[in-house]
Amino acid sequence: MRRFAIIGSRAPPSSTFHLDDLPGSGRIDVLCRNIGSCLLLSHGIREDVEVIVHLLGSPGKPRRIRFTGSEITGLRADERSIAGKIRKVIVEPLPPIGTWKQVSQGMAHSGGDLRTTVEEWRRMAVGICVLDVNGDSLDCIHENQGDIGFIVGDDRAIDGIDDLGDVAMVSLGKEWLLGSACISIVHHWLDSHAGKPS
Repeated sequence: MRRFAIIGSRAPPSSTFHLDDLPGSGRIDVLCRNIGSCLLLSHGIREDVEVIVHLLGSPGKPRRIRFTGSEITGLRADERSIAGKIRKVIVEPLPPIGTWKQVSQGMAHSGGDLRTTVEEWRRMAVGICVLDVNGDSLDCIHENQGDIGFIVGDDRAIDGIDDLGDVAMVSLGKEWLLGSACISIVHHWLDSHAGKPS
């Protein structure tokens, strides 16, 4: 299983936002592009992928939304469609940290932040990598590692990395890339090493 933790440092965890102004709504547009890159193929869904989106802005306490590729239906490539799914979730009462409440097929939400997700991944023996320009080459990942999780920021540097404990810092090169591009590169690298280049 490939897992992605996507950070929305300004995305609202509660209330609502305007579909006509996704950039002005906590950069929801960036989150939607990242979600699409994680899950969508040209003619289908990556069923071996799980995405947890972290809404860390205001108002309200942090919220996480989980998209499960093997179960989700009705996910389309346009940002408004993905944003509409997020908007339906954030008006719901926030579940307790550690409790995942299903909101539709393949989508669930929970309280908690990035640290919560990292703790959950550790309990599941997921190898954890932070995509960072100052990290080691992607080649440091071993293809037979098993479940692997990647932490992807939005248009800001990820806060609190030092508090996450032992995580691998992985770089895709010397230039800062869009998160959606980083995700596509990671998929291509993993697909190629699995003998099925994307």
